Amino acid sequence: MAKANTLVDNFNDNTRDASKWNGFGDWAEVNGRLELRPTGTAGNYAGYESATTYDLRGSEVYLELVQPLRGASSTGFSLEVEKDSSNYLRLSVSNHRLEVQQVVGGGALTVVTSDRYDPVRHRWLRIRERAGTLYCETSPEGARWETVHSAPPPFAVDVVQIEIDAGCYADTPHPGVAIVENFNTPATSGRRRVDERRDAAQRLRERAAAIMAARAFDAHANNNDEVNYPTLSFPGNYSKGLRHDDKGDPEPVSYGSLLRALESRDPADFEEIILGDLPSGTARVKLTNPQAGLAFELEGADTHEITQPPAPRFDSARAAHEAGELYWMAVARDVHFNAYGSSPIIANAVSSLNSEFPLYGGPRPVTTANVFRGNFPGSQVGPYVSQFLWKGNADPRKPDGMGRDADEGYITYGSQVIDQRQLNAVPGVNYLTDFAWWLDAQNGKDLRGGDQLDTVRRFIRNLRDGATYVHFDQPSNAFYNAAWILMAEPTGNQLTGAGAGRPMIDAEFRLNEGNPYDPPGTVNDSRTQAGFATFGPLHLLEALIEVQGRAARAVWWQKWGVHRRLRPEEYGGRVDNHLKARRTYPLDASIRTSLQSGALSAYYPSTGSYLLPQAFAEGAPTHPAYGAGHATISGACITILKAFFDENKTIESPVIASTDGLSLVPYTGTDAAQMTVGGELNKLASNISLFRNAAGVHWRSDDTESQLLGERIAIRLLQEMSLTFNEDDAFFQLTRLDGKTIRIYDGIVDLDV
Repeated sequence: MAKANTLVDNFNDNTRDASKWNGFGDWAEVNGRLELRPTGTAGNYAGYESATTYDLRGSEVYLELVQPLRGASSTGFSLEVEKDSSNYLRLSVSNHRLEVQQVVGGGALTVVTSDRYDPVRHRWLRIRERAGTLYCETSPEGARWETVHSAPPPFAVDVVQIEIDAGCYADTPHPGVAIVENFNTPATSGRRRVDERRDAAQRLRERAAAIMAARAFDAHANNNDEVNYPTLSFPGNYSKGLRHDDKGDPEPVSYGSLLRALESRDPADFEEIILGDLPSGTARVKLTNPQAGLAFELEGADTHEITQPPAPRFDSARAAHEAGELYWMAVARDVHFNAYGSSPIIANAVSSLNSEFPLYGGPRPVTTANVFRGNFPGSQVGPYVSQFLWKGNADPRKPDGMGRDADEGYITYGSQVIDQRQLNAVPGVNYLTDFAWWLDAQNGKDLRGGDQLDTVRRFIRNLRDGATYVHFDQPSNAFYNAAWILMAEPTGNQLTGAGAGRPMIDAEFRLNEGNPYDPPGTVNDSRTQAGFATFGPLHLLEALIEVQGRAARAVWWQKWGVHRRLRPEEYGGRVDNHLKARRTYPLDASIRTSLQSGALSAYYPSTGSYLLPQAFAEGAPTHPAYGAGHATISGACITILKAFFDENKTIESPVIASTDGLSLVPYTGTDAAQMTVGGELNKLASNISLFRNAAGVHWRSDDTESQLLGERIAIRLLQEMSLTFNEDDAFFQLTRLDGKTIRIYDGIVDLDV
């Protein structure tokens, strides 16, 4: 009798060999393999049974299981050797388990051994007999075998039939298809291309890993505020949500429990952090994701790769001057941007920032044209607000007032629209302005949802409106909107509905010159192809979301793992304690003098306290200030957008919000013609970042340093992404926030552009 290993079939002839196999159920040899498709009815099986019997002694049967049935508990695949209906043994894949099952002497089915099924480790299945021992084995490639069970044969194996089957032992909708290749034969040449692709993918990932490993990892250091003030309890560090004393300073044991968790990195220790005392039944806000920065990344910068310089010390003049700007932003929340040139509040703020707080970290000298603006190119050109937060798309197909013109503020999202107007917070209402209220927030009381909102939707026209936007957004919202504007704006006049182009087809905004399919008329303008999943809209939108998560995890390491800088509202509590003589802190004299007798004294203590008025009902979120999440994600997202679009394209027909915020009107400033895509993207990042400052939850250095952090993260992502493309001569080119143009291609960041 023939040995079992003489039954050989690679299933490449696309027909059943009747001399070898009897078929049952729905089977087919196609695509050089055996496909088994049970109906899904209980008891229905499909498979092959050997046409004759074989001797398994000193022999073997094996196959490559390319794909089992779907992982429902009621389906299974088996390689089986059978003496008769009362004696058989099978190597089975069922319910995500790899099992050795047997029936002996007509008894019950017994599961001899069971393991979690791994489609890589268990791709090959083998049953063999040697010297009186039966082995059930698996292999990832058919060469290196791992024994999952060995024992004397439970029945005689000198005359057995061999069966391959897949089926359902309960009704199962859509059980899928089981796929088998290479019965008793090594992998054939049909898999060569698949294996080559797999090996190439591995080499590419190894190359990306080598690029990451070759980059220098920064050393992380904070400003030492945790040890700078030994007679006080961590006055310069973030502690909101922890336990505090009656002055609002963190209790050392509670703060220590946070440090212990961050040091050990043990998830169990994070569950032991001591939170603030609140009355029974009071809703609490938990700490926001302190373990996020401990995650690893599989593409781009590692979460610990890039650092930020130490934040200004709690007792420094720079910290006090940054606080001075925030106190002025709180006073100016309801001043319309159009009125900055004539507002007494803005005039006083400008004078104070120049004289009392010159180290505040923003544009210098301060004027009514640059006050509260960002530092990077474009942020000080044109109106305060980026056009990407006001304008929509023009679409000549739509009725007037419903997105026909860009100044109507409707952004095309396919057949839907996003309205740039919003329900803003009502003017004149601030939060956490008395000490008891503030102290509850420090101990973690959940004050969210207490905001008062306008009943009429308006365009952003002042700092409070901007703060409303960044209160309820996800940080990538504005940049996703900008992407749709840049993708969907047709050529032609944006403001008359007389566009010459078709939305999303004849684009107003040219793509980056390194795009291999566009822009038209360049070397890389493909004659036959257009971008979509690479260098097209899907690629762009994917990259924006991908970089958001990577940027957030990196800055969360800076927040929790490195700096733990206090929030401005916490600094305001220290100021109030000091000026009300509850406790003495080493505060720089500039902030104390301005609030008591200088320029800020005309506005504070407006509610009986020197607390920094918050624009959000709950105040700052429950994670440290530095770096800033919105700012980091902003810097990362504009880097992606600049890598996909022509930064130098001039913004057509710029607008500004009307006095009541109900409409957009033409911007006619002398710098209107100087506004570009790149500049407005930089301004957009500054808007999203500084609106958080205007709310009272972030510092100026949070904004500046975190945008730079986000940019570096995005560049590293693009660097590794550039390894992956099939298109010849494709590259990303962009201007960094420092004004330097770089080109990214084939894993290289070229600074000589």
